[in-house]
Amino acid sequence: MARDFTATFLLLLSVASLLVISPCAAQQIKTTDTRWSYHLPLPDGVSGAESLAFDGKDGLYTGVSDGRVLKWGGSAAGWTTFAYNANYRKIPLCSSSEVPPEERESICGRPLGIRLFRKTGELYIADAYKGLMKVGPDGGEAQVVATEADGVPFHFLNGLDVDQATGDAYFTDSSSTYTRRFNGEITMNADATGRLLKYDARTRRVTVLKTDLPYPNGVAVSRDRTHLVVAHTVPCQAFRYWLRGTKAGEYELFADLPGYPDNVRRDT
Repeated sequence: MARDFTATFLLLLSVASLLVISPCAAQQIKTTDTRWSYHLPLPDGVSGAESLAFDGKDGLYTGVSDGRVLKWGGSAAGWTTFAYNANYRKIPLCSSSEVPPEERESICGRPLGIRLFRKTGELYIADAYKGLMKVGPDGGEAQVVATEADGVPFHFLNGLDVDQATGDAYFTDSSSTYTRRFNGEITMNADATGRLLKYDARTRRVTVLKTDLPYPNGVAVSRDRTHLVVAHTVPCQAFRYWLRGTKAGEYELFADLPGYPDNVRRDT
C-alpha cells in the first residue's frame, strides 16, 4: 500500500527542560528503538545539536553553542567549521571555552533550525539571536537576510524548512517577548506571541503568516507543498497551516502529542 507522504511527519519530543508543566504528562510516550542509532561526539567545548541538515553527498551539518555550523566529513576528517556569523571571528569571546555558552550566545549567536536548498546548495540558518541567515555551498561567513517582520524584530528564531521548488524559507519566531535564553518564561507565563513567517527568496521579503502563537517551534513543508506542519512545544501539539487550495491561510490542529515537540521533519 502506498504511504501518504503529505501527512507523515517525524516530531522530536523534548521533555527534560519542561517538567515544570504538565499538560502532556498524562499521556504515554512510546519508547524509541535506538538499535540503529549512531553517536557522533561533538568537538570539546561546544554543545548542541539543535537541528540537522544533509546534502545528499554524505555531508551532515548542525549548529552548535558557539554560533557556528559544523560539517561532519566522516570519521577521518571529523567535524570542521562550515559557517559562522560575523561576530565569531571578530570577537575572541565567541571562540573561548572559559565562558559558558549561555552567557555569550546573545553576542555570538545560536544556530537552531538549518535547512539546505538543494538546487543551489545554499544553507539557510535560523539563528535565535542573529536572525535568518544563509551561506553558499562552500560555507564561510553567513549573510543575514532578515532580522524583523512587519517592524517587529525577531526575538527567538527557531524552526526552519525550505520549499525545494522555490527556495522560499518558512520559519518560526518562538516569542516576540522572550529570547532563547529565557525560553522557560514562555511556558511559565503562557506566552503566545510567537509567529510563523515566510522568506521569499525572489523578493527577499519576509511575510508574517500567523501571529499570537504559543511557542511555535519546528516547521516542515508537506511533500505536495500545500501546507506546513508546525510543532508547538506547548501545548504539546502540531498544527497545519494551509498554503494553497480552498483552505489557504487556515490554521488547524494536526495532532495532539504525548510530549513537548521540538523539530518536525517530513518522513521521506
